[in-house]
Amino acid sequence: MPYPSFDQAETALRIRESFGTVAWAARMVPADFTHTLMPGLPDDAWTVAMNLAHLVMYDEGIALPILESLAAGENGTTRVRTTNENWFYNDAVALSSEPIEAMLARLEASRARQCELVAGFATADFNRRWTPAFGSGLHGNAPHSPAWVATKTFQHTWEHGNSVLRAALFSPTDAS
Repeated sequence: MPYPSFDQAETALRIRESFGTVAWAARMVPADFTHTLMPGLPDDAWTVAMNLAHLVMYDEGIALPILESLAAGENGTTRVRTTNENWFYNDAVALSSEPIEAMLARLEASRARQCELVAGFATADFNRRWTPAFGSGLHGNAPHSPAWVATKTFQHTWEHGNSVLRAALFSPTDAS
């Protein structure tokens, strides 16, 4: 199966728009349900704040360092602790107590930097598969391209953004 080719401008647009969508959804959630679970959700569900904190930790700790490494001509692994998302769970839990707007500001800054990096790659390098970051298995066959890493940011936002949007849509509201 051929490896997909990604357009830099389109990829950056997806990164920006996915942030905009998750921020819009987070701001629609009633304040009572940003840091607490809505009634009826399982005890192991994540709050809106935890979903946002997880996105921040992923963006700042995995996606951005990999893209910065690749942009510097490195192999993508030199600036990131690991691509295993479990390492930052405790950091995300701690961050999830912060105000929603603070998390959104950090996420927006990370996304802006990722878009700058995407735009800065030579077209051929953007789609060239040259980083072993993310390994294989769940994340497909390595190596991956900077385009794949950037698009993974967009895909990851959909995973957690869906929970945030669901909270906005289904939060209990005052009937008045």
